Amino acid sequence: MGNLREDTLEQLKEMKDKPFKQKLEYFWEYYKFAALGVIGGVAIIIAIIHAIVSYRSYAISIIMVNPDNTISDEICPEWESDLAEILQINTRKEEINIDTSIQYGNNTQQQIEYTALQKLVAFFTSRTADVFISNTPLYEEYSQNGNLSDLRNFYTDEELEALSDIIYYTDGATFSDYQDISNLDAKEDQEKYTIDHRDPDSMTDPIPTGFYITDSSRLGKTGVYAYLSAYDNYQGYEQEAIIGIPVVVNDYEDAKLVIDYFLN
Repeated sequence: MGNLREDTLEQLKEMKDKPFKQKLEYFWEYYKFAALGVIGGVAIIIAIIHAIVSYRSYAISIIMVNPDNTISDEICPEWESDLAEILQINTRKEEINIDTSIQYGNNTQQQIEYTALQKLVAFFTSRTADVFISNTPLYEEYSQNGNLSDLRNFYTDEELEALSDIIYYTDGATFSDYQDISNLDAKEDQEKYTIDHRDPDSMTDPIPTGFYITDSSRLGKTGVYAYLSAYDNYQGYEQEAIIGIPVVVNDYEDAKLVIDYFLN
């Protein structure tokens, strides 16, 4: 043990007057593993501290299914900035989450659809969805499944009357297609119906679950769902985009403000 210590001291003495480059090479040769260990440990500590300091909980979560991502990705920062001001959110502590990544239906690849479905299930079971936007087939499916709220729970009769021309209705009389868990063809059965979702008088049990995104609305003007006109009709009518409130909403007042922002 003593010999090793003496040898080390002797080597250090020899390196004392050597050029800096040789000193560096010597250090790396004998201490590189220790140095890498220290560097790795410091990096982990910095990463943990950064994660703790930068963590922001969701102030509100907006799920936008099947948008045109070339448009939504560009305009999302503007939406987030506007909504932060409207909802009076401190963005240093809380985050507005607008998820535009989910693609489902519309000839999407099966593997992508499977991942999207898992994500949707997570949103609707973990209470992290405050506003939901999608095209007609998926919106109708989630309305029928009971995942989207009856707007009468959050809006007054006067508020709904003012928006009556853009209200989306689903027919509660056809819920049985999905409520029968043995019916594996529920989607196909729904597609056979011819339903005008704007006309409650044509339904046995009309339930308002959303609002149509019109071309004149803030969201409609962006063209993020303009491509839907090129797709096949659904239940006898052209596909459109609809916005509404999931049953797992955390703050329905904030959700209403978000909907008002996108519809205006």
